[in-house]
Amino acid sequence: MVLALIMLCLGRWAAMIPMATLGGIVAVVAWNMSELHLFRKMFHSTRSDALVMVATFLLTVLIDLTAAIQIGMILAAFLFIRRMAETTQAGYLTRLIGETPAVGDEDDPISITRRQVPRGCDVFEINGPMFFGAADKFRDALDMVSRQPRVLIFRMRRVLALDATALKTLEDVLQQCEKRGTRLLLSGVHSQPLVVMTRAHFLERVGEENVSADIDGALKRARELLGGDGAPR
Repeated sequence: MVLALIMLCLGRWAAMIPMATLGGIVAVVAWNMSELHLFRKMFHSTRSDALVMVATFLLTVLIDLTAAIQIGMILAAFLFIRRMAETTQAGYLTRLIGETPAVGDEDDPISITRRQVPRGCDVFEINGPMFFGAADKFRDALDMVSRQPRVLIFRMRRVLALDATALKTLEDVLQQCEKRGTRLLLSGVHSQPLVVMTRAHFLERVGEENVSADIDGALKRARELLGGDGAPR
């Protein structure tokens, strides 16, 4: 508004301001906008963040601001994908080999270590978003145990996001389970993954009776499927 008033009412006198004076004002404004202290501070953060900042800075100077913003956004997106993939963890909480006890968080009141897991049932927990960046990690964790259980529980209480690639991986797992005679159960599915599974008709293949709100419901369903063979480990 101030600039508009100057242009409309004081433009005649503003035109008399020497260019050297305006250049000095622009230099001071540019220096304040550069926030040099934050620029230096970025070098003490992660190396990847510093790399994105330096690349954007150099592109702004050498090419133009538009190209710098575009490439900087692309680099930041790749960095975000990598970090999200690193936060996603997946693995078996129980093992079928011998009498290996369940492994989990001892301080968690709903940890699998505080539950009786029936023999012939395996619990596989996924922590973090399931998306294309973490699909390979998910597959590798599933391949840790070659022998298939009679019942496999996917515990998804910490999975808040699910994309099409991860859903395709789940469909492949379900197909393998059907071929090997393993019943797949889902536990603790949140709203966003639940919507994606419903729209893709994945839940119809799994069966609504095999989807539980928590691990206790899933273990109860596992005992029903195992019958007399589902003795505690």
